[in-house]
Amino acid sequence: MYYNGLVCNVCGSGVNKDENGGGVCQSCGHAMMFPKSDIKKLNRITYLRNAFRFAEAEDLAEKLKTAEPEDSEAYWAALLCEYGIQYVREGSSRFAVCRKDISELPAIKESNNYKRALYYATEEYQKAYETLGEQLEDTVSITKSILKQEKNYDVFILSREGVSVDDDLDGDKVYLRFTSNLGFSAFYAPEMFKDMDAVEKSAQIVHALKNSRIMIPSFREKNDVYDDYFKYTVNTFSAEMKKDSEKLVFPVFNSHAMNFQQLPEKLVWCDDIFDCSEDEFMREISDKIESILKPEVNAIVPDALVTATAANKENLIKRAYMFLEDGEFETADQYFDKILDIDIEDSRAYIGKLLAECKLHSEDEIPGLPQTVTDDKNFKKALRFATPEQKARYEALNGAIVDRIETERREIAEQRAKLKAEREEKEAIERERRMRQEKEERKLLYQRRREPLRKTLLEVQAELNKTFITPKRRQELKEEEETLKKNLKELEAQFPDIWD
Repeated sequence: MYYNGLVCNVCGSGVNKDENGGGVCQSCGHAMMFPKSDIKKLNRITYLRNAFRFAEAEDLAEKLKTAEPEDSEAYWAALLCEYGIQYVREGSSRFAVCRKDISELPAIKESNNYKRALYYATEEYQKAYETLGEQLEDTVSITKSILKQEKNYDVFILSREGVSVDDDLDGDKVYLRFTSNLGFSAFYAPEMFKDMDAVEKSAQIVHALKNSRIMIPSFREKNDVYDDYFKYTVNTFSAEMKKDSEKLVFPVFNSHAMNFQQLPEKLVWCDDIFDCSEDEFMREISDKIESILKPEVNAIVPDALVTATAANKENLIKRAYMFLEDGEFETADQYFDKILDIDIEDSRAYIGKLLAECKLHSEDEIPGLPQTVTDDKNFKKALRFATPEQKARYEALNGAIVDRIETERREIAEQRAKLKAEREEKEAIERERRMRQEKEERKLLYQRRREPLRKTLLEVQAELNKTFITPKRRQELKEEEETLKKNLKELEAQFPDIWD
């Protein structure tokens, strides 16, 4: 028999109902009020929200609010849908993350849904909502700050959520191809999320979807087609395409695992679909995207390039590097190609082509590249044909990239560790404060319940000490005394946590 009770809107486990009309999740400890409206519909909202189907979930929440306008949980469910909130697991904890573009939405506590949820909640659950609201406010604040970034991306490479670079080698090769080789700005989550927490990751994805020119959704396995994250991300980018006609999507699939007709409906009709199992895949998709992002310049090739000979190769080298200094990268690249026509083993020309592709003005700027150039085709050829002195210099430049990246990662890791320690310290102090407060409150409750019992017991004992009292009355008083003592012991056993 399937579970037919209320499910937790944080982790999806069952919620045990208590006598106060609320309940606590048996898995994560999240407190919820049992709704006045249809529990099955509220559970359905939680499922749709966790499946990235926010529009459907929000529509159902609005219907619940209309049917039962005083149901606080209906308003809270609508709030989570409004801000695209999901709770994702990192280690043993769950964190609220934002999956939608909320740049135009107000602060959480300014939302009408939040205010209504608190208004209709009992006093006990108002505090629970306020605590959750503070946590959501932190998530919303971080997300909004990231959405304000002005960074744009040429290419958004879609990968499975949570996958690492080691698990997605094909995606990593595409990323390196577009960044290190072609000099494009590419968003690829596994490479960029190594030092980010869950909130930042989700916000960066939302920002990148809004600010990328081209999306490459890669369906390497048949199951990717049915993945909720894949479907939502593709749909979100498709919505952005309707606003911006220059945005494009180039689906990638693996013909060894699936037929391209099995791609999502809106992708099957794309003009350009690439098969990653083909040998020419990397060249074809690179040429296609380069033709869009780097349209050919109809420049007249200088006569010097046509009549170039080995005698003037050194002059051409100087001119090519002068073009790099002036930022004329396309012309510089043409010069380097002609130099290679003269001498195919000139390592300086290969390094020059690397500089032109990455839009660098000189070799001194190589250490500033976002990724190492170890796998770059031009860098490999430069090392292959370099003199010992040139090879040492090129390897030192690549090593400088590695050192810088490691230093940056170490600094970021240290900063994050520091922030995490500070946050954990604050949380520990707050927990200790709450524990002390709860202990004091329970002490007061114990004293309030104990006082009338002790007062009655003293009165009974005082009467027992009287000289003139009938045997029957004495027996009654002794029985009452024993009952009162028993009640006091039972009461003390109910409060074991208040004693130091």
